[in-house]
Amino acid sequence: MARLDRQRILEREHPPALWVVMDESVLLQEVGGRKVMRNQLAHLLSFRTRPWVQIQVLPSSVGQHTGMMGSFNLLRFEDDPDLFYAETYDVPHMTANPQVIRERSVGYARLQAMALSPEDSAELIARVMEERYGDQRGTDGRDVA
Repeated sequence: MARLDRQRILEREHPPALWVVMDESVLLQEVGGRKVMRNQLAHLLSFRTRPWVQIQVLPSSVGQHTGMMGSFNLLRFEDDPDLFYAETYDVPHMTANPQVIRERSVGYARLQAMALSPEDSAELIARVMEERYGDQRGTDGRDVA
């Protein structure tokens, strides 16, 4: 429920900017079944028309990259200090240390530079959604879920 509440923030009249770089593997690792994955990818594609949301996919072909240390969030505020937030297996870490913010911002900029453009990312997401999680027919002509 908390995740749904967080998503509602993007529905505000003045939503925050959200820039995401996600590894291509998250599109391919089936979690919750084909229908769930198809719906999840369709949900990602629904953000294409929102100017404050940018989604980029980091292709597997880039090899080693700064995001391999794990996922993280950089939070920027108008009137408050920027924050870096990351979760490890059991311990979350948050800091406003300017040096950490600077280092992680450079790391994120590198990820963005290596990632597909938002348009190419949307094309990849749509292709994976159809090819991997789309409606398929079995040999007997019936739909396979």
